[in-house]
Amino acid sequence: MPLRPPRGLFALLRQGVTIGADYGLRSVEALLAVAQTIEESVYEPGSLHTVPGGLAFALDNPPLRVGAFARVRVLVDGEAISSERVRLRPGPGHAWRTAAEVTSESTYDLGPGDRTEFEVAFTPAIGPGRTRIRIEFEAPAIPPIVWCEIRDTLPPPGDAP
Repeated sequence: MPLRPPRGLFALLRQGVTIGADYGLRSVEALLAVAQTIEESVYEPGSLHTVPGGLAFALDNPPLRVGAFARVRVLVDGEAISSERVRLRPGPGHAWRTAAEVTSESTYDLGPGDRTEFEVAFTPAIGPGRTRIRIEFEAPAIPPIVWCEIRDTLPPPGDAP
């Protein structure tokens, strides 16, 4: 079976080449720097820690990420986590919801500056080390999927922030 690039990759490359040809390489570098800054501003640095049976982390929503989302999906180190095993809430004092409870009839609303805490029941042995987490929010509107990927070092159990 031939390897296929992710959908949209060629369009993205074509747009990058076009911008580079029209406005110069520095323009492409600047756009990438802005995109990286926005993505890095979503994750609350140092919030990744272990909890009994899994891990937890928080997102700080910058003003650019807004919407009512009909689905939330989490992948840890490339492994999709069942939506029943992912809990989220706007912050302390709010009720937890599983990602399975986020639907088009019961959206997860994310406004400018809203914080979201996640707890992920993750069965494989987790230990200290670099961890990659991808969070996908599916919106009923355009674009259909908003996602961010965070990479952080998972501290040993008991070293919660």
